[in-house]
Amino acid sequence: MKILVALSNLQLAEEIGEIIPTTIDCAFAYNESEYSKTIGKIGHSLDYLIIHEEIFGERYPWEWLSMIRSSVPMSTKIIVFTGSQTDSLYREIMNRVCLDLNIVLVQGALSRRDITNEIMIRVFGHSETSLKTESGRLVTFMSAATKDGSTTIAISSAICMAQRLPEKRILLLDLNLKSPEIRDHLNITSNKGYNLIQADCDAGTLEQGILEKACDQIKGINNLFILTGLQRREWAEKISVEEIEHLLLVARKHFDYVIADVHTYPDQAATVKCIKEANERIIVVQSVITSYQSSWNDWYNSVWQHYGLTETQFSLVLNRDTKTTMEGFQIEKSIGTKIITRIHNVDKGAGIKAINYGQPLYLNESVDAADFQADILALCNWLAKKSNLELAALESDRKSSLHSNGRFNIRRFLRI
Repeated sequence: MKILVALSNLQLAEEIGEIIPTTIDCAFAYNESEYSKTIGKIGHSLDYLIIHEEIFGERYPWEWLSMIRSSVPMSTKIIVFTGSQTDSLYREIMNRVCLDLNIVLVQGALSRRDITNEIMIRVFGHSETSLKTESGRLVTFMSAATKDGSTTIAISSAICMAQRLPEKRILLLDLNLKSPEIRDHLNITSNKGYNLIQADCDAGTLEQGILEKACDQIKGINNLFILTGLQRREWAEKISVEEIEHLLLVARKHFDYVIADVHTYPDQAATVKCIKEANERIIVVQSVITSYQSSWNDWYNSVWQHYGLTETQFSLVLNRDTKTTMEGFQIEKSIGTKIITRIHNVDKGAGIKAINYGQPLYLNESVDAADFQADILALCNWLAKKSNLELAALESDRKSSLHSNGRFNIRRFLRI
C-alpha cells in the first residue's frame, strides 16, 4: 500500500505517522509546493491520497479539488479534511464538488485525534468503538436561541440526577464560554473553575485530581461536581478543539454522567465538540417562533447538518410551556424531532429570584415550583432509562414522580 499525506500541521503529521505501520510506504508533504513535487513522482501509484485543505491556502475549493482528482488514477481513494470554515455556502460547494469527483469529504471541527481516528477507520478498517476509552455518558444542553433556559434546565437536571443516583458521580460543566452563567445561578464566589485547568487541557495533562480540585460542590450532594466557566470571556474562541476533547476524555473516564451546558452559537470549539460527542443532545426551546423556527433552523442548516447530524439525533425540551397541544406539534414539525419533556413555567417571578439569589428552581421549597420540579424529574427519568438505570425515590417525595406528573417537594437547601 502506498499513501501520500499532505498537511501543514507538523504535530498532526507526527500523530498520523505513529498509526501507520512501518510496512506501508507513506510520504508526507507540508505545503503546496512539496505536494506538487511529490505527486509528480508517485501520484500514478498511490492507493490513498489524504489531504487537509489548509495546504491550499486561499485557493477556491473547486480549483484544487479538481486538480488533485486529475493528478492521480481514479482507483486512488482520496480523503479530504476541512478546516474551521463554517460558511454554509462554502460547505455546500465542497460537498457537491467532492460528490462529483468521488472524493471522501470529512467535515467538522476535528481535533488531531478525530483525524487520526478517521484515517484508522477509513484506511485500516479499525472500528470506531475500539478507539474510544471513555465510559461516562455525556449529556449536552443547548438553547435553540439565546435565553431559552438551557442553563436552568442543565443545573436542575444535574442536581436531580445526583440526588436520585447517589452511587453515581455527576459532573456539571459550564462550557458556555462566551456567556458562562452557572456561577451566578448558584451564587458561587470561589476562584475555582475552568481557568484552573485550562493550561492542563491545552497540554493534554489533565488528571482526575486536578479536575476535581477545580470544581465546586453543593453541600449535602457529595456526588455532584460543578466546573464553572471562563472568567475571561474573550478567551472563548481561543479554546481549541483539542482542549475540549481532552477535558471530555478525562471527565468521561472518571464520572458516570457529564452534563454540559453550551452556547447557542456553534462558533466555538466547546459547543461543537460537546454536541458532536454527546450521547444525548438536548435542545431547549420556547414556544416562540424565533426560537424553534428561525434560530434553530438557521444554525442546523448552516452547521449541524454538515457535521453529519440529523434532526432526529437531537431531543427537544419545551421550556416555559403553556401546555398547548397544537403549539407542541408545530415545534416538532418545524425542528424535525420529538419533544421529550415539557417544562412548566414558574410564575410570580420565582425564576428571576432563583437566579438573583443563587437558589435553583429545583431546590425551591415553594408550591409554585412543584410542577417545574416534577417536569425536571420526568426529564431525568428519561435520561436514566437511556442508560438502563432507575432513579431512586427521596423521602421528601409526596408520591412517586418517577412514573407520573405528580407534584413533589424537595426539602433541601443549596449551600456553596
